[in-house]
Amino acid sequence: MPSSTKPHPNEVADVRLSQDALRRLYQFHAAYVAGRQGGRRAMLRRCSLNGLDFSHMNFTDAIFIECDFTAIEARGAKFTGATLRSAKFDKADLTAADFARADLRGASFLDAQLIDAVLDRVDLRRDVDSGVETGSSFKGANLTRVNFSEAKMRNADFSGALLTATNLMAADLRGANFSHAEIAGANVAGAHMADTDFSGAIIAGDMSERLDVLRMKGPEFRRLDPKDVAQMVSDHAIWVKSQGHAGSRADFSCVDLTAADFCGRNLCLADLSGALLAGAQMKSALLIATNFRGANLTRANLARADLRGADLQDTHRRDTDLSETKIGPIPGLSLATRGL
Repeated sequence: MPSSTKPHPNEVADVRLSQDALRRLYQFHAAYVAGRQGGRRAMLRRCSLNGLDFSHMNFTDAIFIECDFTAIEARGAKFTGATLRSAKFDKADLTAADFARADLRGASFLDAQLIDAVLDRVDLRRDVDSGVETGSSFKGANLTRVNFSEAKMRNADFSGALLTATNLMAADLRGANFSHAEIAGANVAGAHMADTDFSGAIIAGDMSERLDVLRMKGPEFRRLDPKDVAQMVSDHAIWVKSQGHAGSRADFSCVDLTAADFCGRNLCLADLSGALLAGAQMKSALLIATNFRGANLTRANLARADLRGADLQDTHRRDTDLSETKIGPIPGLSLATRGL
């Protein structure tokens, strides 16, 4: 239920700011932070600031509620202790930005760049005043070396995000979604991970012992001997050529096929649903009516593959090469490529 709090007399609401207006706003706020005469705290609600340049500006303790920061440039900017509830930072460049102790409940960072950003002790839970039932979202974001220590991230969405050397020490990750994320070298000491979802995630070998696997949700990947994988691919080709009279259909559902080489192979109608195909090589492969639903295709190479009629719904495709692929309906049938 939306908040009925009476707006502050200095609050600016429902306007689109230009770069010049932002510069003036920053001058007033900088004077406020420094305690200089004439300073005024930045207080905005439902304002549009998308595409503006915030680089190295200091908006410590500012208030930006339900504001749109889509695609802003904010390298080295400071939002320390700021109130940014339900703010939208999608596709923003927030490299080395400082959000320490900020109120980011319900904020969205889809596909944002947050390399070396500081988010320790932030609040990323859902914004009860917005009526939205989910927590903050970092879906597809680059969170390399981000500091989330002691952050409140219950039910936050990190699906498809890149977390390399990310600091999650003592963070509250209960109910958080890391499905299809890539996690390597992260510090998860003391993190709370009850009901955390890591389904389809790429978890580096050094992380396996650090994560609380007993409390993680999501199916474990099956692991097959490479010789068995090669035999299944050969049997599948026979099955396709014989129209099901010989050989056997390949079932690679929920199988770890990281870096597998299927270049030029015939996997038409194969089941690759939920498979981990990170870095897999499928260049020029025949993938007609192949089931990829829910698969992780991070950095997979499908260049010039035939994907007509294939199901790619709910797949994660960060840095996937789909150049010159054949997509669309299968000739003579109503079945077309889905999910692209």
